[in-house]
Amino acid sequence: MTLIQTSKQVSNFNAVLAQVKAAGLLKKRPSFYMIRLGVISLIAGGLWTGAAFVGFAAQDHGAWILMGFLAAGLLGIMSAQYGFIAHEAAHRQIFKNNKANDWLGLILANLFAGLSYGFWMRKHNQHHKQPNQIDADPDIAIRILSFTPESRDAKKGFERWLSERQGWLFPFLLFLTGFDLLLDSFAGLARKDRPLKIRLLEFGLMVVRQTAPYVGMALMFGWLWAIALWVFQMVIFGFFMGAAFAPNHKGMPLVPKDAKLDFFSRQVLTSRNIRGSWLKDNLMGGLNYQVEHHLFPSMARPYLRKAHEIVGEYCRANDITLVEMNLISSYAVIIRYLSKVGLSNNTDPFVCPMVATLRPRS
Repeated sequence: MTLIQTSKQVSNFNAVLAQVKAAGLLKKRPSFYMIRLGVISLIAGGLWTGAAFVGFAAQDHGAWILMGFLAAGLLGIMSAQYGFIAHEAAHRQIFKNNKANDWLGLILANLFAGLSYGFWMRKHNQHHKQPNQIDADPDIAIRILSFTPESRDAKKGFERWLSERQGWLFPFLLFLTGFDLLLDSFAGLARKDRPLKIRLLEFGLMVVRQTAPYVGMALMFGWLWAIALWVFQMVIFGFFMGAAFAPNHKGMPLVPKDAKLDFFSRQVLTSRNIRGSWLKDNLMGGLNYQVEHHLFPSMARPYLRKAHEIVGEYCRANDITLVEMNLISSYAVIIRYLSKVGLSNNTDPFVCPMVATLRPRS
């Protein structure tokens, strides 16, 4: 087995890290996040007020119901924005104090996004340690999707049928992401890896977020309206979360389960950047700079664009592939990849030359 010379890559990463530190890109920016939270909360509050108004109006004018669904969809997007900031708190991007990050993340994730912070921390931290590595990264161990022929062949019945059609079904499956995350969140609370009082607190906050507003709607306007609002908001929330996270790694090279990669190669070669704009930077929670986020997970969102310039310059100078494309193209790559794995018996997802050198020679 031929291994990558890790010493050179590690020293070069340290050189990149030194440039990032010298540019002041690892400083915390709590004011950025507090202002952003204030703006999101104002918008969300206005949308809830609008949803209540539409509910009253819809009792007499059925056409107003369409406006209610519009408000619910926008609320789903606002919930995703809370989720993005909770994700950043989990990475210690906001405050210097880790407890402050955890408490903010817990409140935002559970009470405002309606998902378990502890579940997300456990799953996401493992993903960052070993992105796209077979049998190690939970993000490619998804029951309804297959990322390798072996995973596809192991499936039976409906799951196998789904895998064989996963490419063109993928955009539609994103609409179920919110419900999947919710179920995983409640299931994760049963794990005894954290104190009981914290798990009970998370459970209580999640229940309040997922029920209280809609019980109020039901009492005022009826259960049908309340259930429809909840379902549609969860659909849009899930689609937005899934659509923001999916381009990051799906369709990128996989790492064999026994392979050993240095940190820099592991993060760069398995991640994909999305060409950004001010709007994408905000709507995607900075996830469009996925390479930089994986290299510097505690870096605050406002600094990712500058870090991208430093990392990109280094990769060009050292002939290292840094994948970057527009959002639509990334989805096309994902769909082609999933279709290839689902339909072909001769698929080889290990397409990265550097990763390929780690496989045993036959």
